[in-house]
Amino acid sequence: MKIEKKTILAAAILASTMMTTSVTAASFNCHKASTPIEKAICSDRYLNALDGDMGKLYHKAKVYQKDLPSLQKEWIHNRNRTCGANTDCLYKWTENRITNFQNIIKDAKAGIPVNPPAKKHSHNGSVYSPEHGIICDKKSGFCADREGISLGFTQEYLGEKAANKFSRLIEKDNMDTSSYTLSNGIYCDANTQKCYNNKWKEKVDRHWTGILFR
Repeated sequence: MKIEKKTILAAAILASTMMTTSVTAASFNCHKASTPIEKAICSDRYLNALDGDMGKLYHKAKVYQKDLPSLQKEWIHNRNRTCGANTDCLYKWTENRITNFQNIIKDAKAGIPVNPPAKKHSHNGSVYSPEHGIICDKKSGFCADREGISLGFTQEYLGEKAANKFSRLIEKDNMDTSSYTLSNGIYCDANTQKCYNNKWKEKVDRHWTGILFR
């Protein structure tokens, strides 16, 4: 009987510890969660931990990118507007954000300067860089990072409609998303980690190569 009581007590302590860990893992205090989105993050153990990882990386990345706090507020606004309390959507947005922060930290440690805000990189009005390591093309309807066209970043910066439309295009044409031509004529190739002045790769475009791959 004593052994059984000890076992029950140990299980209760373990469950309590797990609950405490889950509550405090997110990037905010789950005890004070009030919105449907905050409650969705706190009630899902994986999403809770993922949000916590994002928060830790954010604090490391903002040391290298001074405008990151304002960009993060904008990101949270766009995430909330797009996802609501949909956990699948929140997973994708958070995972993409973690990748973005990891790239900022990786480049900074390699001595590669973080690029200033997107508007300073706008070419022809349609192609722009919303954040370090990301290029979006409003006319062509997609966004890309150093790995190639990203449906996650397309949804984040151009909207769910654009992401769904481009997803259908990829499936229909069996498209290789590692290389692409932007509406301003610039050709980028994730395999060579360079952007060129045209698809024949006659000359490296240092401006867009620097934004996307450096």
